[in-house]
Amino acid sequence: MRALILSLTIAATHLFSGFSPALADDAPRINELVHSAADLSKSAKSEEQYTAIVDICAEAETLELPSQHEQYFQQLKAWALNKRGEATADKAAVATDPAEAAELDQAALADFDAAVKLQPKMSAAVHNRGVSLAAAGKPEEAMEDFNLAIELNPKYANSWFNRGELHYQAGRMRDAIADYSQFIQLKPNDAGAFNSRGNAQYLAENYQAALADFGQAIRIAPQDPLGYANRADAYSDLGYWERGLRDYRTALQLDPKLARAKQGMAWVLATCPQADVRDPELALRYAAEAAALLETPDARYLDTIAAAQANYGQFEEAVKSAEGAKAIATPAHAEQIDARLKLYGSKQAYREPSR
Repeated sequence: MRALILSLTIAATHLFSGFSPALADDAPRINELVHSAADLSKSAKSEEQYTAIVDICAEAETLELPSQHEQYFQQLKAWALNKRGEATADKAAVATDPAEAAELDQAALADFDAAVKLQPKMSAAVHNRGVSLAAAGKPEEAMEDFNLAIELNPKYANSWFNRGELHYQAGRMRDAIADYSQFIQLKPNDAGAFNSRGNAQYLAENYQAALADFGQAIRIAPQDPLGYANRADAYSDLGYWERGLRDYRTALQLDPKLARAKQGMAWVLATCPQADVRDPELALRYAAEAAALLETPDARYLDTIAAAQANYGQFEEAVKSAEGAKAIATPAHAEQIDARLKLYGSKQAYREPSR
């Protein structure tokens, strides 16, 4: 938006002449408002400052404006509303009270919507409204905004990424991969985009492409544990047990409290078909530590505890943990847990199939 601020400021320098006699009475106040708005727009960073610009524009709207001034204030108001919406959305993202977060999200959405109504071709505001709509659980409306934002400005990378996220959440992996790829063309050094495309590639069963994306994410951000954890999951699912464990260890070195890495490592150490890879004590320890890091129970983590307990010979405990996992699991996951419950009931540990 830096270019827009500059263009608005430049435009302001050309608005101080050409008043008709009928508008002469309002001319001094209009000029004052133009000066105030232009000065404030150069340094505005807070909600309060953006609100001040909106208020200036609102006062200007009550005056009899020449067409060039009307356009100037309309553009500036849209810009300020969009920036205020961004600031409000940032506050919502860190709010600890759900009710407060919801209220802030609604306020941000209202600002983005108002900005778009003033400037329908303002791609950043259209994109931001799409993000807010997606967060509000309205993916179809959000998709319409991302489509429009891309049409208005195909070089605005975030629109491609966020549309990819919607495709991913809807299970449209091919479309997600295509959109993530467009984002990567515009921002080739974004590790998060490679991680996201890698996850989509994996779910699309493009396993080597997924590993390549996770590897690129690691090369771009070698201190980010996420890339290692993602690649470890892929390696483990494909039966490259030792490689998976190595990446899990690296992820935990970078972030000792990364629950998903602890859970993934515990699963491999408890269920690997290769006896020399399994470690009953360490599996049990990591499974418990991973679950303890969560704020609410997770079926996958409880399932891992059960597998580790069975691998350690604690079959009664394993049955209880597996039953707890089944109670909160998805239907597909519950079916898998059912099969493991039968093993634990007959005092057998679960083993992943050899690959």
